[in-house]
Formats: sequence, structure tokens, C-alpha cells
Amino acid sequence: MELSLLDYKFILGFENFLRGHKPSHYQKQIGNNAVMKHIQRLRRMVTLAYDIEWIGQDPFRKFKQKLIPTNRGHLTGKELELLEELTLHSLRLRTVKDLFVFSCYTGISYIDMMLLSEGSLVMGLDKRMWIANKRQKTRNPVKIPLLSKALNIIKIYREDKRCQIYGTLFPKISNQKVNAYLKEIAIAAGIQKKSHLSHG
Repeated sequence: MELSLLDYKFILGFENFLRGHKPSHYQKQIGNNAVMKHIQRLRRMVTLAYDIEWIGQDPFRKFKQKLIPTNRGHLTGKELELLEELTLHSLRLRTVKDLFVFSCYTGISYIDMMLLSEGSLVMGLDKRMWIANKRQKTRNPVKIPLLSKALNIIKIYREDKRCQIYGTLFPKISNQKVNAYLKEIAIAAGIQKKSHLSHG
């Protein structure tokens, strides 16, 4: 489709398509805020095209974004314990559970966790292991102490071939899949809250 043909009617049609679309890895249609995120990505590209005068007008000028406030909540200590003790037979679900628990004990974001390598681990002055790296989002250096439970999760994947391929501490898995699988894990653990791994 040519950029010059992209108009307000197309945007409304795209929104309706997204609202009726059911991705193969989801159990239901995507929600309102996910629809708005997809439209935001398109809007950035179209705005750029308008700014550099590839198109004569901005078709998004009439479009109103409709975000719904959400409260994901935080896991209680008891809920985290339930998650840790949960036995999962699926490798993909076990891996995602480990990633989520690791993030709970370190506060590290998804993108930073996916880039961790053996070189990210240092011995601190306290004779304990720490993560020392830079946040991808801000490039600011961070140091994070590794509690025993976080260290144990790292040890699980030391010999994992999926990690050896990329030279990372953890297997590569998309943020979208992680958050989709977390929904399955939460249901299995009997947790009602919407758990997710922050991207940045």
C-alpha cells in the first residue's frame, strides 16, 4: 500500500482488524491497550513520513487513543512462594517461571536479563556475586546483589545449550511470549493477578 493512500478510514479499519484478531499464541483476542500499542507503532512511522514530507497530511490528526487504566498489582510473598513451588512439566513454562522469579529477586527488566552473560557477574567486596552491567534503556551502570535463589536459577542454565548458542545466562525468548506464558503459569498457580515482565 502506498503511503499517500493511508487515510483516517484505513486507521479505523486497522483498529477494527486488531480488535477482532486472535494471535496463535494467545487464548483470546488481544485487549484494548495492546491494540493501542500496535496503533502507536504505526502512528510513529506515519508521523515521521509526514514530518519529512513524504505525505501531505497526517491521517492520525483525528484519531483519539483510548487507553484503559490497568492495575496489575504486585505479588505477595505467599504468591511468590506458590509460584516458586509450582511444578511445571513444560520446558517453556519452567523457563519462563524461572525468568520471572529471577526478575522478582533482582528487579531486573526483561531486556537487561536477556543480555546477561558470564561477563555480567562480578565478585563484590562483600565476597558475594553481583550483576554489574549497563541498563539498555538508559545506558546507566547498575550493580545488583545476587541472592541465593537468583544464583540458583543462574546455575540451572549453566549447561543449557540454548544459552551456550548465544553466550547468555538465560535462553532467548521474546517478551511477548514470556508474558503470554506467564498467564498460563499464574492460572496453574492459582494467582489472580496479571503478572508480567517489564520490557525496559
